Amino acid sequence: MLGIFLFCIYLCLACIIIEYLRYPNHQQWWIKIVTQKPSCTYYFGPFDSATEAQLIQAEYIQDIQEEGAEGISVQIQQCQPQKLTIFDEDSEATQLIGSSVGDSLNSYAS
Repeated sequence: MLGIFLFCIYLCLACIIIEYLRYPNHQQWWIKIVTQKPSCTYYFGPFDSATEAQLIQAEYIQDIQEEGAEGISVQIQQCQPQKLTIFDEDSEATQLIGSSVGDSLNSYAS
């Protein structure tokens, strides 16, 4: 009986290893949200499946809408983003952030 039990464990482990070797670069699913104003790209995740990402995407969209973002587009994709939030360097939001920081620094320098 113990031999059968050990064989089943061995078989399960072999299946897991084979599955891992078949897909060594398995990428997880991410929600990519791009906004026009401010011009930003947001990544939310990772998720184990596209279905899991689809079930929760509405919450992320609602959060971004509540922050006043406009022109929202959404994609669910397998990837590995290098950054989770990407600001377009020419966008109004980046310029406002930069000027606020500059104003703050100028006030300390005075």
